[in-house]
Amino acid sequence: MTDDAPAKAIGSGAHGREFAALPADLRQAIMDRFNLDNPTFAGFMGFRVVDLRRGYARLEVENRSELTNPSGVMHGGASFGLADTAVAAALVSIYGGRAALLTIEMKINYLEPIFPGIVTAEAYVLRSSRRSAYAEVDIWAGGKLAARASTTYMIKDLDAAHQV
Repeated sequence: MTDDAPAKAIGSGAHGREFAALPADLRQAIMDRFNLDNPTFAGFMGFRVVDLRRGYARLEVENRSELTNPSGVMHGGASFGLADTAVAAALVSIYGGRAALLTIEMKINYLEPIFPGIVTAEAYVLRSSRRSAYAEVDIWAGGKLAARASTTYMIKDLDAAHQV
């Protein structure tokens, strides 16, 4: 995929939208922030940003034994974290790195068990303003829509958020 080609949806949950390409250097900087030696939750879990556009992110993770529950399917917390991280990446493409992106609420519906293998999350920012954003996430596993999440974020200036 070239940087200026429309995002390719991997399933029917793509909302039929096209998301604008980011400048190549910005796209790479955000992807590097998430993918290279990331000491945060996303790096620890093994989440990787594989596509990024303005208001859109696609992440992948290998559903390995450390992410499963005793039944051998992906733990709900792991898939929830994947969805939340996908939205964060999509929001960074809009707000940049100097914004505190704070999850206000998130709801997820699980539709299929997520067995070991590659799991993909596609996040779509549907509304964004100076103070808040709304996004939806589709989680795909084994060629099926396995979960769908909706989330609302509060947007704060990172410098102001640190002031007491």
